[in-house]
Amino acid sequence: MGLKLLRDHLKLGGVIILFDRDYGVSFFQNFRGYSNLLDDAEWLLERTPQKSWGFIIRPIISGEQYGLWIGEYGPHKNQIIREETIFDKKASTLSKMLFDYEAHKIDEKKIRRKLTLDSCKKLFCKSKIIRNFKYYTCPAEYFYKHCPYIEKIYKSLIEKYGRGSKVHYSLIMDEISSIKECDNVLICPLMTANTFEAIMNLNKALRYRKTGEIKIVDQNMVEIL
Repeated sequence: MGLKLLRDHLKLGGVIILFDRDYGVSFFQNFRGYSNLLDDAEWLLERTPQKSWGFIIRPIISGEQYGLWIGEYGPHKNQIIREETIFDKKASTLSKMLFDYEAHKIDEKKIRRKLTLDSCKKLFCKSKIIRNFKYYTCPAEYFYKHCPYIEKIYKSLIEKYGRGSKVHYSLIMDEISSIKECDNVLICPLMTANTFEAIMNLNKALRYRKTGEIKIVDQNMVEIL
């Protein structure tokens, strides 16, 4: 069934989630528009501060099938440039959750935990729009709370040098540079050209998680706490 014909036979959910490269994730609940996926999405884009690449997720129902509509937009344009519909088991599960969220049966915290960029890429690996999306800079909330490399770097440093050790800052940078390129962002706080800024960003994330600390002793040495 083509997208145009499919759109004519859909029930549209009143929840819209917007992933923007610059602004992160935004939730819109109880949305009432034109009952048209493209018109509604573009109306919303005109009224949001998005300026870069991003995509929109909206729950839909076709007959008895629950699914998701995904629309991609480009920089400085309030237009959907590519769209997809997904009706597999994982899309159905999330779609039902979003309809329950709209009916106030599920709180927003649960939905936000479920709808991270990482989880979306794992759940909807068939979606080219989601698979290819990256934030421009890593959102602070993601970096401080969810970046998987913070724990890996710190654990490796403890195993190699021990807690309380003072080491040359270059050894910390060697550990940071060993991580693979992130699938979710173009600019990583750990990959900045300024060495001490990278170490300070690592330290901020460690302290936020109450995992440990990388304390700068002088221009050459740091202490692993």
